[in-house]
This record gives sequence, structure tokens and C-alpha cells, in this order.
Amino acid sequence: MLKKFHLKNTRLLKLFFFFLAITLTSLIVCLFALKHIAVQEVIDSNERYQLYVLANKLRQSSDDLTELSRLYVITGEKKYRNYYNETLAIREGTSPRPVNYDELYWDLIIGNNLPQSYGPAKSLAAMMLEHHFTLKEFSLLTEAENQSNKLAETEIKAMNLIEGKYQDKLGNYTIIEKPNPELARKMLFDTDYMKAKLQVMEPLQEFFTLVNDRTFLTNEKIDTKMSKIIALALALSFLSTILMLFFIIHALKTLSRVNEENDLLLLNILPESIASRLKMGEESIADEFPQASVMFADIINFTQLTEQLGAKKTVNVLNLLFAELDQLTEKYYVEKVKTIGDNYMAVSGVPEQTTRHAINIGNYALAIIDKLLSFNQDNKMQLQLRIGITYGPVVAGIIGHKKFVYDVWGNVVNLASRLEETSLPNKIHISEKMAFMLQDEFIVEPRGTVEMKGIGSIRTYFLLGKKEK
Repeated sequence: MLKKFHLKNTRLLKLFFFFLAITLTSLIVCLFALKHIAVQEVIDSNERYQLYVLANKLRQSSDDLTELSRLYVITGEKKYRNYYNETLAIREGTSPRPVNYDELYWDLIIGNNLPQSYGPAKSLAAMMLEHHFTLKEFSLLTEAENQSNKLAETEIKAMNLIEGKYQDKLGNYTIIEKPNPELARKMLFDTDYMKAKLQVMEPLQEFFTLVNDRTFLTNEKIDTKMSKIIALALALSFLSTILMLFFIIHALKTLSRVNEENDLLLLNILPESIASRLKMGEESIADEFPQASVMFADIINFTQLTEQLGAKKTVNVLNLLFAELDQLTEKYYVEKVKTIGDNYMAVSGVPEQTTRHAINIGNYALAIIDKLLSFNQDNKMQLQLRIGITYGPVVAGIIGHKKFVYDVWGNVVNLASRLEETSLPNKIHISEKMAFMLQDEFIVEPRGTVEMKGIGSIRTYFLLGKKEK
């Protein structure tokens, strides 16, 4: 039976799939980890952006208050005082926050473009609490807001001077006197005001620096982690590739070895030319040969031999003897067909046709007798063979599919079998036409007429040896 390539039953295959499963699982974990880190990086970047936006709102509100208060003290137009109050109210959360409240908002309003819509009122301090600041960052924003509020007091005082309002002892603007626009303008443009303005911007600048540094460190940690995961994923991919290549190479070697073993096995049960045709995919192999020689050889009293030696030893004896007979087939251009128990069948002229088929089989039969004698001497046995040979047209081919055999059949095969059955110990029994074919090169001796079952009476001969040249 041909060997099959059962790789899935090997230990190596199980180990390969085990490591491959671990590798693939690890790669999947790495991919999810990278995805998580990427999402976290996006979240961190968005948070950083929101912190910048929030700090910028504080800066922008301070700048808006400065600009509106200056416009009021210069022009005295009431709308700028109203815009100022609204800006302060939006920052403190007492007035609704416009939806598009950005750097261009008051420029558009001053240009008489009204806002489209408002959102809920929310103070800048409340918005600060919604984000993840460090204590240092939060304190800097708080300081900047406090400084802006102090600056707002100066701005409010200057605008009230335009209206002739002055503070009482409680700080309320209840005292009405002559307006003082010159002092108001001086308060919003002098050095003290610019220093106060700088005190608003310095904490904001430090805040931006801290956020940048913190974000840089966070991104650096994320990059390091991603690099490690990518390196691990590459290592796992490399390992899985190496394992895959190793397994493929091993599988190819195993497959090659199995194919070689199958080829040897095929050659043990089939002629080489027939094995090649079978491997090429030819399914029905059956050939007619107009002339071929057929030989049967049988051990005499095999049943009694089995009883004497026992089954195991008998099989060993047959293996040793038939192995030596097999070695002779190549020398004499003979093809072994099969063995059935102690019966040995061989042909010449099949599957390779030759005009010397009778001479080949005659030389082979004589060699068998000589080999049997030396075998008996070496193994201290007294085995005897009966041999029958004839020739004629035969049909040869493969029978079966799973357990196929190469066989030869025809009337010639039946006659050769009957010649073997009616032969004598260590005699080569041949038909009359076989004797005619061999008489020029071999010594043949008439035996006479022999009655054969299913065939009738025929003249037969014994093949005694080769003629001397």
C-alpha cells in the first residue's frame, strides 16, 4: 500500500499550529493595542487643542476688553461700553455665550453683523473645570484670569471717568462730577496699564509652555510604547515567517521522502514502465503481448514444511529465498509478477517486449535451481522446487484500485501453471514449443506425454542446462 502524507498527525504540525496560533493571537493583541494607543493619542491631541482654545479664550477676552474700553474712552460711543459689559458677562457666565464666539466675533459685531445664535451661559472658570489640567496649569490660568479681572477694574474706572462717575468709599460709582476723558485715556494707555496687561499674558505664556512640555512628554511615551509594540509585532511576524518556512521545508522534505518511498514501493510491486504510466495518471492499464514466456516455481511439500518450522520461521525462509530470486530478475531481464504463498511467478517479454524472452526465462530458471542448492547449503535445509515454463500470447495489466496488482493472464499462464504442477523435484518442466525455442542453446530432454487437468495430453520436456559453445 502506498504511503500517504499524513502531516496533520505529526507532532511537528501540532507544534507549528500551536506557535502559529500564539503568534497570530499576539499580533491581533498588538494591533488592538496600537489602535488603543492611536485613539488615546487622538484624545490627548484633542485635549491639548481644547486647552489651547480655553487659554486663548481667556487671552482673547482680555484683548477684547482692552480694545472695547479704549474705543469707548476715545470715541465716547455708548455701544462700546455695552459690548464691553457683554464681553465681561459672557466670561463670567452671566450672559449666554454666542455659538461662534471666536477671535472675529466683535469685529463682526462692530461692523453691524449680528450673531446668528447663542448657546448656554458658561463661565470661563466652569469651562476650565471640564478639562484635565495639572495643578500648576490650573493655577496659571486662574492667575491670568485674576490679573485680567484686576485689569478690568482699571478699564471700568476709566470708562466711568468718561461718564463723570467716581467711586465712593465702598467702591461704587455713585459720585457724579465733571467727566475727565484725558485721565481716562491715560489710564488705558500708560506704562502701568501695559505692565498690568503683561501680568495677564505672562501666566498664559507659561501655561502654553507647560502644556507643550507635558504634551511632548506624553507623545514621547506614546511613541516609545508604539515603537515597542511595532517591534514586537515585527518580531512575531518574523518568527511566524521563520516557522512557516521551516515547516514548509520540512513538509517538502517529508513529501519528497514519502514520494521516494512510494516510488520504491511501486517498483517492488510493479514494473518500472507500468509504475511510470500509473504516476502519469493512466487509469486503465492493459496490454496484449503476442509472445512472452511465463514461469511458475513452487516449493514442494510446503504444508509439511510449515508444520515443521512454524509460521514465523516459514515466512522468514520464504522471504530469504524469494529475495534472492528477486535479485536474479534484473540480471536475466525477467519481471517478477507475484508470489502466492510458496508459489513464484515470473515472465519475460512483459512489459518490455523482446525476441529473447524464451532464452531469458530459460537462463533464469537454471539460475533458480543453482541458487536453491546454495541456499540449502547456507541454511542447512533441503528445499526443492518444481518449475514450469512455456510461451505464447498473453494479456498483462493492473487489476484493482486501492490494492492493485500487476498480473498476466491467458491460456499460456494456465499451461505454465499445469507444467509446474506436473513437474518433478528440482526439474524445469517445459512445453514442446518451448523446447523447440530453446533447443539451439539449451539441453532439453523429452519427458513424454503428460495428462494435464483442463488441457489434455501434451508432449513435454525437461530443461537440463546450457549447451557448451
